[in-house]
Amino acid sequence: MLEGAHEGLVCGVGDDTAVFRSVAGGLWAYTADAVVEGVHFDPAYTPWHSLGYKSLAVNISDLASMGGSAPSFALVVLGLTGDTEVEAVEEVYRGMGDCGKEYGCSVVGGDIVRSPQHMFISVSLVGFIPGEDFLTRGAATPGQVVMVTGTLGDSYLGLQWLMDGRKDANVCAQRHLYPRPRLEEGRRAQELGAVAAIDVSDGLLRDLGHICEESGVGAEVFLEEVPISDEAVDTARELGEDTAAAALFGGEDYELVLVADEDKVPALRGKLGLAVIGRITEGEGVTVLDTSGQRVDMRRTGYEHFKEG
Repeated sequence: MLEGAHEGLVCGVGDDTAVFRSVAGGLWAYTADAVVEGVHFDPAYTPWHSLGYKSLAVNISDLASMGGSAPSFALVVLGLTGDTEVEAVEEVYRGMGDCGKEYGCSVVGGDIVRSPQHMFISVSLVGFIPGEDFLTRGAATPGQVVMVTGTLGDSYLGLQWLMDGRKDANVCAQRHLYPRPRLEEGRRAQELGAVAAIDVSDGLLRDLGHICEESGVGAEVFLEEVPISDEAVDTARELGEDTAAAALFGGEDYELVLVADEDKVPALRGKLGLAVIGRITEGEGVTVLDTSGQRVDMRRTGYEHFKEG
């Protein structure tokens, strides 16, 4: 509905970023994301430095899911209530700066505005895509293999840990406060033969479902193969949470779900340490299977911003 015709547009609405070809011929990815107080963060358990770091990191994660790389450049709009301390604002920008140094991203401008009720940060980012190839949500085909970087569920459990009033920021809490965008892994995966990808922001099942929707396919996930860290197991036990549910539905891990032909899997696993968690099938939607190959009944599909109730 919103996408207009332009000869420089290579990839438009429907992916983690739009992709444009510059006048000079190179490919650049554009993305935008916002974090809003009371929706995405609570100052009661979110340090200002973490807020700045994370607001930039989630945009870099979108670039990673397309197989992009540094350099990248960000514009930041910061909405402040009248009672925000100057020291807090400085810490937010310090967090952005620290994230930018790690991932080759420069904050090059933006705006500061007054927000009547809640603080927000809106980041627009443009990043470089080397060569002519990049990853999309719409390139998966039946018979291909589904893989994931890292472990899942840590961020959700870390959030529950912080919301429970725990003062010590354990490993899961740190993963929630300081996500690590898989920029290098996304680029290497594309070079090693991955064809489709998405970052896990709203939960594994929901985000893999986006690949299925854009590609016109289905997917099966092997529950026992979904990678879960020892720290997540310990945190879940302490809080009385379900680790499998956290891994399947919990968002904000910002790991990459990757899809590739089966013959590319050995190189991808060997070079990047990916976990094979499923396969692309005919049909639609995501099915979870147990160790005996039986379908597991799943009532939820991940976080939805505007779902009633």
